[in-house]
Amino acid sequence: MIKKKLTWVDAVLGLGLAMIIGGLALAVRDGMWKREDIKLIREGAIHESPVQIDSKVYIDISGAVVNPGVYELKEGDRVIDVLKVCGGLSVEADRSWVDQNINRARPLKDGEKIYIPSKLESEKLKVKSVDGSKQILGSINQMVNINKATVAELDRLPGVGPAIAQRIIDYRQEKGGFVSVEEIKLVSGIGDKMFENIKDLIEI
Repeated sequence: MIKKKLTWVDAVLGLGLAMIIGGLALAVRDGMWKREDIKLIREGAIHESPVQIDSKVYIDISGAVVNPGVYELKEGDRVIDVLKVCGGLSVEADRSWVDQNINRARPLKDGEKIYIPSKLESEKLKVKSVDGSKQILGSINQMVNINKATVAELDRLPGVGPAIAQRIIDYRQEKGGFVSVEEIKLVSGIGDKMFENIKDLIEI
């Protein structure tokens, strides 16, 4: 009887042990699948497409337009877009000058300034360049940086001759540069009237 009882107990113990081992195997397998699923999710997240955010550009348009000011547009917009949002050219605008000097299809750059002269202004803005040819100032690509310009470049500004141009350079060298375009009025020979004529053509 003792021998048979031990054999039966051994069988029960063996069966229980087998069930425990089987359960552990299933648990390990399920855990591996879950970890595999997590791995796949994480790997998939790496390849998700980033959210596209439209960049903005800020454009200062002034002169002979209906509503001059600073406008916010989307990156990739063109000159024609800012002309539309500002209401277009005013009746005083020199449309012939615009046709010759403004590329409406050009992409805008953040922080740039566009100045549209009137018919009267466009005549005043015509000055002779160093080589004697005619050049029109006021184009969006011809702003004069008063902290970097040479005497010849400053001389092209309306009313600014070689003498005043040299004073501008002497002033910026003495002061370490201009901190604003309005500071140019501190240069001898540049009064309020001259500043009004050149303020939209200069930058720092």
